[in-house]
Amino acid sequence: MPTTLQYLKEIATIVKKYFIYLFTISMIIAVAVFFWVKNIRGYNETYSKIFPLSINKSASGPLDAIKSQFGISDKTDYDKIYNVNELVNSKTISNLVVKASPSNKQYPNFAHWIIEDYNSGVPFYQSKIVLNPKDSGAYYFSAANILLKNTSIVSEKTDFTSIKTKAYNKELAKELNLTILEQLSKYYISLSTEKPRNDLSKIKIMRDSLKEELYAIERAVAGFQDANQMSVKYLNNIPQAKLLRTRIEVEQLYSTTSAAYQNARFKLLSESPIFQILDYPGEPYDFIKPSSKNYAIGAFMISFIVLLLFSCRKLFWKMILEELAKS
Repeated sequence: MPTTLQYLKEIATIVKKYFIYLFTISMIIAVAVFFWVKNIRGYNETYSKIFPLSINKSASGPLDAIKSQFGISDKTDYDKIYNVNELVNSKTISNLVVKASPSNKQYPNFAHWIIEDYNSGVPFYQSKIVLNPKDSGAYYFSAANILLKNTSIVSEKTDFTSIKTKAYNKELAKELNLTILEQLSKYYISLSTEKPRNDLSKIKIMRDSLKEELYAIERAVAGFQDANQMSVKYLNNIPQAKLLRTRIEVEQLYSTTSAAYQNARFKLLSESPIFQILDYPGEPYDFIKPSSKNYAIGAFMISFIVLLLFSCRKLFWKMILEELAKS
């Protein structure tokens, strides 16, 4: 019965016998992989770095003092809504980005630029994206998928968040990053001002209604006084007293709603983005491309091992049969 040492000697004999063929074929495959990877177009990547302004909550300024005077309390839990990764990867933000207009007027929106940039780097063995420009839904959907694929979010323990975007075109990578920041800012402002905007609308309706009611009462008081100027009967003053009391009540309500309206306006105007941009996207860009040398070395090793196993297939089959016979 052959021993392990004898099997190893047989493998060594096979390697010596077919070494030239194994080496040559593996080298051909490695060279082919080398030139294939070398011709792959590389990405240009840029990043922006932001941090939440909510980390400065403890700091009190003049605006906070005015808010306190007006009785305005900011109850928005920014720690919960400040999730850049979820927002950027959402359909809402990605669709807003691809529908936005770039500075390059050659393209009506980012969707067309993104798809053209993607197609410019597609190798010959892959299909390009060819869509009907009139089918805007499919166009935006494809562009949003490419955008999300080429965008990454890196959150650091120091509360800083990096937004990275890549594209074959440098300017596209930069503008996509800036547009993501712009849409995030608009979203946060919209979110934080939603309640004061609704309050402002409702209070305005109440204030305008009370104003009309107050004007009606004042006209009624004036009319009553004009009609009873020459009267000395106290009985005639009762309706006037009732009107005056009603006017005072409405005036108090009007004063309250007017103050609430001004507070709501102040709340709305005092809102701002909840993050600050530390680094804007742009130069220097990171050039991302797979290493042709590493790929070639890997292809050589894998092909050499696979070819060696194929050359030793009869020996391995013999070993398996002997093991089965033993069992």
